[in-house]
Amino acid sequence: MSRLLFLLLVPTLALAGCGGKDDAGRELSLSEKVTREVREEMARENLDVGGGKDLPHAELTPEGELLIDGKPVGLDPAQRELALAYRGNIAAIAEAGAGIGLQSAELAKDSIVLAFQGLASGEGTASVEEKTREKAKEIEATAKALCDRLPALYQSQQALAAAVPEYAPYADMDESDIDDCHVNVN
Repeated sequence: MSRLLFLLLVPTLALAGCGGKDDAGRELSLSEKVTREVREEMARENLDVGGGKDLPHAELTPEGELLIDGKPVGLDPAQRELALAYRGNIAAIAEAGAGIGLQSAELAKDSIVLAFQGLASGEGTASVEEKTREKAKEIEATAKALCDRLPALYQSQQALAAAVPEYAPYADMDESDIDDCHVNVN
């Protein structure tokens, strides 16, 4: 799961200050910018699927090709389709994770503003805490939705591992990752 968390967090942090416009020249919100960048990265860059101590480095290309130690593993069309389905699930989770990161950053910023407003108006901390809790519930709902996507990711990973034996050692997600996500969100 550590690669997944990396995929979720890096685009958010890297893009926090980036500007951009859509195809019609309209200024994009930060959320739109990050979502667009995550989509573009997933569309053009290889997805790191592991490697290290006992395994050579492996990647999935945007075209659904599996590369192990930089060499393509010959995939038939059905296997390639499974690889693309797995990439699609990773992309959906990366987008959702980026959204959660942005919501969390917004909550932190809003909490500081609310704290200063509470001090200035004499409302006290109870009002600030209540407003912050309300916003945190929205983030929790988004995080639960991300957790709900994990079974599809797991199933697509398992299908790819069953169809492509060379990929199987890299399929390190298990059902406990899904359970852990739900426990950590609640």
